[in-house]
Amino acid sequence: MKKLISKIMLLAMSLTIVGCSSATSNVENTSETIVKNDGGDGVMDTITILAQAKDSWIRNFNILTSTVNDFAQGLMYEPLVIFDTYNNNRETMWLAEDIISEPDNKTLIVKVRQGVKWSDGEDFNAEDVAFTFTYSKDHPAIDRNGDWGENGKIESVNIIDDYTVQIVMREENRFHRNTLFHQKWMLPEHIFSSVEDPATFILEDPVVTGAFSIVESFQPEAVSLLRNPTYWNADDLKIDRMVWPQYNSNDAALTLLRTGRVDWAHIFIPDIEKTYIQDDEHRKYWYGPGDGVRLAPNYATENEGARRAFEDPEFKKAMSMSVDRKGIIDSAVFGYIEQIVPTNTGLPPALDAYRNPEADAITAKYSEYNIDAAKQLLADAGYKDIDGDGFVEHADGTHIKFDVMSPAGWSDWNDGAAISVQGMREAGIDARAITVEASMLPDGWTNGNWEVRYTANGIAGDVHKFYYDTIGDQSRIQTPSWWTITQTNYANDEISALIDQLPTANSEEEVKAITDQVEMFFAENVINIPVLFNGNWFVYNDSRFTGWATVDNAFINPSSSSHDTKILQLMALEPVRD
Repeated sequence: MKKLISKIMLLAMSLTIVGCSSATSNVENTSETIVKNDGGDGVMDTITILAQAKDSWIRNFNILTSTVNDFAQGLMYEPLVIFDTYNNNRETMWLAEDIISEPDNKTLIVKVRQGVKWSDGEDFNAEDVAFTFTYSKDHPAIDRNGDWGENGKIESVNIIDDYTVQIVMREENRFHRNTLFHQKWMLPEHIFSSVEDPATFILEDPVVTGAFSIVESFQPEAVSLLRNPTYWNADDLKIDRMVWPQYNSNDAALTLLRTGRVDWAHIFIPDIEKTYIQDDEHRKYWYGPGDGVRLAPNYATENEGARRAFEDPEFKKAMSMSVDRKGIIDSAVFGYIEQIVPTNTGLPPALDAYRNPEADAITAKYSEYNIDAAKQLLADAGYKDIDGDGFVEHADGTHIKFDVMSPAGWSDWNDGAAISVQGMREAGIDARAITVEASMLPDGWTNGNWEVRYTANGIAGDVHKFYYDTIGDQSRIQTPSWWTITQTNYANDEISALIDQLPTANSEEEVKAITDQVEMFFAENVINIPVLFNGNWFVYNDSRFTGWATVDNAFINPSSSSHDTKILQLMALEPVRD
């Protein structure tokens, strides 16, 4: 408790120093650097954001690491185009003035926005765009989109002139725009071209095109960044400073929110009306739809007994019927989301058109909470309690014991995992819920020393990218990649081949025929154990800024963890003046 109190006091002092006790602070007597970055009105408009649980902030502005800081994505490094999954994948051109898709569905012409500069004064141009797409060719550790390599998507990248780039794909791809450009952050060629190992490179001083580029303060407890003096879209940016306090749990985040200093957060808050809103008219939330949450078995685990069990659909059906989903919704997430079970693949709501009703029926059958039925499934499949400890073993006596892991401090996931494990143990499955610091998870994914994760599926704007990331791209098995195939390490050559057919499908009907096969396979074989849909956990305070997206005016996905669309939410904000 003393440690928490001291952290709050330290944070309060740091926020006051950088002017966060209100949205504005007079800058008449501040340093020349700050005066130059007040937007020209003599007032420092400051926004405070919570969106990434960490034990401490580590100073590294390299956007290519597996543990990139959220504030760098979108608000510092920027994409060519923004895709809004809340609005039919609507495109907003950003660092591109236009992207032209040629009729062959292979060739794209990028018209680079002119007049953009990097924060060190260098021009942003076609060389940077071409470099961004070719850099991973010689650095496979950062080729997380599968652009190159034996089965890579890109055939060539050609500079046509100073502000035009041609990208040619190896094959026709009806999803090519989202596949290539979704959250593809542009890199400064003059900085990264000399970096030998971009996946681990430490970049202490940012060079970016985005809204914020100056490091005012970087401490383990809070990061303060000032507006970019060379920002190309400065006229639309009404905020001069952003502060990202450190927190490492939902409870710690709630404590910070209660101070009234936080403007924008992505956080689950239990019983939010009572614990946070508290009749304050400016404290608001919108828990819109998010991605699917699942129990994800590790098919590459070194735990032989668990791995053999995970390879048996009957065992996983019993696991699924042991999960009290209504209990999780009522208790772990306080009833804020509907009791809808995702598909076994975890299709996000925006891709509901690809659901297969027959596959959904199978998933629904084994999503019923029924401990007796779970026990019967285990018995019928030959699992029995041989040693009398209350938990089943394989027929040959091999023990089945595994951990269900969730990120420490993510209280809704921690509680969901605990409730899931409670049911499994009642059914005779020897499972245990554990938590691991979120910052430690990616490195641990590179080995087989874990069994099950309580995790999410992620979101993508088209079905091919969603499948490719989460099911199809076997090159990412046992790599430190969030929300990808790494979550299960499940490899199936036939399924990967089916997914590879999606880009060249001749019609939407052919696409649906392929996705129906994928959905049915996953449902029948219970590759995942779907639990529920995440909320978007959007929390905001409109006492200092107006212009927030709402359920009645969903002009954008407003989540501060949605790395590209948060740019548009930021640009829509207007400071409140007395």
